[in-house]
Amino acid sequence: MRKFLIFMFGMFVLLAGCSSEKEKLMDEITSEVEGRYSVLAFKSEKDSGEAFQNEINQRFSDPEVWENRLYSFNILKRVPDEPYDYKKLLNIEELPQFIVIDTEEIVFRTAHIEDLESFLLGDGQHSSHEH
Repeated sequence: MRKFLIFMFGMFVLLAGCSSEKEKLMDEITSEVEGRYSVLAFKSEKDSGEAFQNEINQRFSDPEVWENRLYSFNILKRVPDEPYDYKKLLNIEELPQFIVIDTEEIVFRTAHIEDLESFLLGDGQHSSHEH
């Protein structure tokens, strides 16, 4: 019985740590303006950083998107594992990956820049919302 209690306590601490880490990460990456989004764009290993950046710049060149829909747009050349394990905490299973976050949570994710473009240029509604 004692071993079981120690095991359960250990599992609780581990799960609480994961939850706490995710909360800290989300606090850092969420938008701070209602109605505007933070976007994290993770490039795939096969894409060059320059080509990835150029495609984003071309697709999202409309000033209205930048002024009215976006709070931030961060392009990451790799999935960070420090100070947070982004892959685990954000459930990143494939690259490229585009993650859209409002002031509270992930509201959209896709591996396709065309879907991101539709989401941002549309009304923010899309069938592939985060579940």
